[in-house]
Amino acid sequence: MNYQNQTTSKIGKLIYKIFCILSLVAGYSTAAHAFTCYDATGVTLDSLYGDQSTNVYVNLQPSLGVGQNLVVDLSQSIFCKNDTPEDRNDFTSILLGSSYSGLLANFTGSLKYYGSSYNFPLTSSTASYNLRSGNFVPWNAMLYLTPVSAASGVVIKSGSLIARLVMLHVGTNVHNDTREYQARFTWNIYANNDVIVPTGGCDVSSRSVTVNLPNYPASTAIPLTVHCAKNQALGYYLSGTTADAANSVFTNTASSSAAQGIGIQLTRNSSVISANKEVSLGTVGTSPVNLGLIANYARTSGQVTAGNVQSIIGVTFVYQ
Repeated sequence: MNYQNQTTSKIGKLIYKIFCILSLVAGYSTAAHAFTCYDATGVTLDSLYGDQSTNVYVNLQPSLGVGQNLVVDLSQSIFCKNDTPEDRNDFTSILLGSSYSGLLANFTGSLKYYGSSYNFPLTSSTASYNLRSGNFVPWNAMLYLTPVSAASGVVIKSGSLIARLVMLHVGTNVHNDTREYQARFTWNIYANNDVIVPTGGCDVSSRSVTVNLPNYPASTAIPLTVHCAKNQALGYYLSGTTADAANSVFTNTASSSAAQGIGIQLTRNSSVISANKEVSLGTVGTSPVNLGLIANYARTSGQVTAGNVQSIIGVTFVYQ
């Protein structure tokens, strides 16, 4: 009789121990991997491991917009999911301290986060978005620059840091709304390609045009166009070192075997364009407008001798 009671008691304790172990395992699997993100290179961040930071290399494809220029659409590079949508709310927001970095550090713009726009750098946290998808979906964040001129740009080299975004993730229980965990993911955004980010309301077809003139006295058209995000009254002026009183013949700066007594002159509609004299293009919209520039040889002073001719001429665009 005592033997049976002892056996029953041992079996009961064994069942109780097994039940406790199973309960612990079940609890662990529910809490694990509650919120996961990965970037285009395959780096994964998991809220199970708390606050984390990673470098994200993105392909920049900037474009003009009305009042703002798109720098990067992070929905193409970062993807997140709720690992237990039947049990968890996953609220994500972007925190104060998120800003442009590197060559863009002095610029301002806007952050579009799940349809709402915020001044960027952020002066306060964004609203939270509840990510309930159990499958990886794009992280809907886009960065814009506010134009600071008519047509200008910043050269961004591959591997350059351009921005830093701090995401706050808060997980709550869908059944009783209790907070269960939180984590911060810091995304350091790097350029994965060489690109020119437009910082003006208009943009040009090229920021460095090399024109090869045939032998004297030939002339050549300069393939340069400009377009704007919306209709703008636009003009431009030329700049560079000139060799004549009218500031219309640009100095020959060839470093070897330079020709003497000759320089470069630009014309438009058969009229000579002097340096620092504004030329009106009229209204420029989304369709490219050709500047209509022609490069010509022009006499300076002294005897003309054969040799190389090279001039560096700047074009600056202005709103009218």
